[in-house]
Amino acid sequence: MKRVLLSILLAFIVATAGCMGSQSESSKSPTTSSPQTGGIDFNAYGKGQVLEKWAELADTSKVYVSSGYEDLAKHYFPNAQILPVSEYKGGVAVLSPQDARPLMRGRPIVMTVRDYFGYIVYTSSVKFVGPDKGVFAVFNSDGKSYFVFTGTSKAGAGAAIEYAMKLKEGKEKPENVFRDREFEGVVLKVIGDNDWDGIQEEGESWYLTTLKFTEPFIYYWRVVDGENVTVKGGFIRLVNGSTIYIHALGFNVSVEVKNSTGAKLTYVIENTNPEVLQLPEGAEKGDTWVKFTTSNASFRVEAKPIENYRILAFGDHRPGGGTKPPAVFLKIRDRMNSDEGIFIIDGGDLVYTGELDEWVDLMKEWKWNRPIFVAPGNHEYNGEGINIFHMLFGPDNYAFSLGNYRYIILNDVEENYGLSEKTFQWLEDQMKLAVSKGQRPVVILHAPPIDPRPNGHHAMNPKDGQKLLSLMKEYNAFGIFSHIHIYWYGEEDGVQMLITGGGGAPLYASEDQGGFYHYVRLDMGANGTISVEPVKVEP
Repeated sequence: MKRVLLSILLAFIVATAGCMGSQSESSKSPTTSSPQTGGIDFNAYGKGQVLEKWAELADTSKVYVSSGYEDLAKHYFPNAQILPVSEYKGGVAVLSPQDARPLMRGRPIVMTVRDYFGYIVYTSSVKFVGPDKGVFAVFNSDGKSYFVFTGTSKAGAGAAIEYAMKLKEGKEKPENVFRDREFEGVVLKVIGDNDWDGIQEEGESWYLTTLKFTEPFIYYWRVVDGENVTVKGGFIRLVNGSTIYIHALGFNVSVEVKNSTGAKLTYVIENTNPEVLQLPEGAEKGDTWVKFTTSNASFRVEAKPIENYRILAFGDHRPGGGTKPPAVFLKIRDRMNSDEGIFIIDGGDLVYTGELDEWVDLMKEWKWNRPIFVAPGNHEYNGEGINIFHMLFGPDNYAFSLGNYRYIILNDVEENYGLSEKTFQWLEDQMKLAVSKGQRPVVILHAPPIDPRPNGHHAMNPKDGQKLLSLMKEYNAFGIFSHIHIYWYGEEDGVQMLITGGGGAPLYASEDQGGFYHYVRLDMGANGTISVEPVKVEP
């Protein structure tokens, strides 16, 4: 009897152990599972593979959608049941930035909102601004898998789904993936969604790419209502429907519509001075913009013939720290707005480190009643500040003519405070062009070629500085620089130049040595003579 009982007991123990072992195996996270049970085993996939295989992992028979995004979901998921975002507890979702923000909180890619810029995408190292940003993210939470398509606008959400569909079809490979434990995601940029509805339609040409740090910018070309529009003398800041917003980089803006079908397009040219322009009949105008509609395949907005005129210049209006623009900068801005002058030159150092919050506080006060042309400074041309600079001000090397002068704006805060061989060649080409037209070149950079202070060393690297001086001397160029927080006007080896760095940043010298807050009036004579007058502004 004891042997029988012992046999029964041993059999029970073996059977129980087998059941426990089976239960242990089934409790492990599966490689692939329903979005509602267990989530995804991220350890089973290499970096980017969760995104690449999202269509195999997700249940696309149901899609949870933010209000107003239903058409987007129906376009990309035509066979799915469309459910309200209020019921979302895992699975596939197409979300507005408002709805995505709480869901993404604490993850490697975050949706948040900032004054002036609206909704932004915030990664661990860079904040991406603008309505053209999308996010595609896959992650586990509370034992469930989430497949989120969102962005800073409806266009961004559509870009995220379009990118995911290309992954599904094998037309894309995941790049610039942010991965952290049970999370994978990408930040995207779309250029060309002119009606901002997130759907690529006939008459649009999309450029779609993932982002890690630096954004690409397409400045001069768009397809608008099927029309192939190319711009010179400015960059396309925005397209909204059939309206093209052009940020002028001078006073001669030309547009060519290739293979035109005669469609009517509306153009808004910003950052210009209507008082010196020859405008088409019926054009609307404000202090710094003009607007008109035309079906012309090409046209040109040009400056009137002009001889003697005044411009204003200043630079280095960053704070000594923090985000708030210096109070004296606001006084200088107001004085410049009430002064005479066709346009303003800003020599750079606009904010302290280039971070988004600094730009927010600056742009709230960026109120000018005439065009302003900016050379990048070393303080803002950092990290995410590079993207923001290009979004706001366009390319960092360009030139334009007005009257008998050609203004050449360059970026010399990279290349060890110098210029590359390619940029030097472009600069010389621009100087030759100016001279051939009887114009005097005016070279505008942040860092000057020399530091005029005794024992000063706050300038370009000596090799490139000397090369720049030699070129300027050869072509009789005038220089406008900043970087050194003083006022100085004089000559170096026969080269006439101005250093204006007293726009609000901490001063580098005593008042009698040029250490005072100021801007500068420059009267540009028709004969190539330039008179210079500093205007002191008390803090």
